[in-house]
Amino acid sequence: MSGLVAVGYFLFTLFFSLLTSVLWIRIGLRYFRVSALHPISYAINSLTSPLITPISRLIPASKTRLSRYDWACFILLVVIEFLKFIILSLLFLSAMMPLLLLVLYVLADLIIEPCNLLFYAIIIRVIMSWVNPGWQHPVADILRLCTEPLLRLGRRIVPDVFGFDFSPFIIMVILKVITLFIRASLPLQLI
Repeated sequence: MSGLVAVGYFLFTLFFSLLTSVLWIRIGLRYFRVSALHPISYAINSLTSPLITPISRLIPASKTRLSRYDWACFILLVVIEFLKFIILSLLFLSAMMPLLLLVLYVLADLIIEPCNLLFYAIIIRVIMSWVNPGWQHPVADILRLCTEPLLRLGRRIVPDVFGFDFSPFIIMVILKVITLFIRASLPLQLI
C-alpha cells in the first residue's frame, strides 16, 4: 500500500506544482511588463484567466506603481497553497495541520517555488547559450528577461574569468542553498 501512497503523493504534488508554476510565470510576465500579445504571455493568460478573472473583479484597478504586480493572481496563488497543504495534511497525515504550521508551510512554498523556477530557467538559458547562442525565440526572450537581473548580480559577485561567465553557476548555487535551507528548517517533509 505504501507504493500507492507514494504515487498518489507524487501526482498530487505534481498537479499543484504545475498549477502554481503557471501562476508564478504569470506574475513574472506581468512584473517584467511582457506584452499580452507575446505568444508565451498570451498562452499563460488564456490558461489562467478563468481562475483569475473573478478575483480581479473584486480588486479595484489602480494605475500606480503597484499595478505592476498581478495581485489577483497572487491572491489565487496563496489560496491554492493553503488548499494544497490542507488537503495534503488531511490525506497523508490523517489530521488537520495547526494554523501556524499551515502558514509556515505556505510561506516556505511561496519562497521555494519561484527559486526553483528561476533555477531551471537559468539552466535552460545556459544550455540554450551553449547549443545556439544567437537563438531568437519567444521562450529565449522571456528567459533572458527574467534571468538577466540575477545574472547581473552574479557578475558583480564573480566577474568574468578569462572570458568564462560563472554568474549562472553562482546564482544557481545561491538559489539551491535558499531552497535547501528552507526545506531542512521545516518540521515535516511535506514540500
